[in-house]
Amino acid sequence: MKNLFLAFTVLIFCACGASKDKKAATADGVSLESRLASFMTANDNMNIEEMADYLYPKLFTIAPKADLIKSMQETFNGDEMQVELDDVKVDTLYPIFDFGEGSYAKVKYSMVMRMNFKNNSDSTADNKEMLENIKQSMAAEYGADNVSLDEKGIISIKEKSVMVAIKDEYAKEWSFVELKEDDPMTEKLFTKELLAKLATYN
Repeated sequence: MKNLFLAFTVLIFCACGASKDKKAATADGVSLESRLASFMTANDNMNIEEMADYLYPKLFTIAPKADLIKSMQETFNGDEMQVELDDVKVDTLYPIFDFGEGSYAKVKYSMVMRMNFKNNSDSTADNKEMLENIKQSMAAEYGADNVSLDEKGIISIKEKSVMVAIKDEYAKEWSFVELKEDDPMTEKLFTKELLAKLATYN
């Protein structure tokens, strides 16, 4: 499970219009922050259907919304493992900027993901070895300091992620999607020029 994002810029053409544009930016900024806070709360509460309501609608032209919800439900509460998200919070909300016909913002966020395997009460050597192998695999991806395995067999992962907030022809209200480098899905959603612009916020 990974990650969230935000940014805003307003074009000012003359001194007399500057004050007006700043007020619009402030109003939109509040709206963005409000939407982002609600999205983060939905994540923290593991409300999958509500989380899906905040996803960037263009995503559903690639994968149907119902299929994504089903996939999320299976990921968070599968036959072998239950995943919980905790301490979901925004670390950095970048300024909003306009690009083409849309407005965008980059958001850095963090959370703790807990993986609870449904057979972790099994104290056999094989099960302990399996959990240790999973821990090592997660440590290789997220860093050893960010991954732990407790006495109950629950693996906790501290994650830092990035997402984009979007308001455009697909999203009339601020919507969100994960931002990954060199990811085929990301490249289908955004142009190279927009991704290059987002990369300048770090």
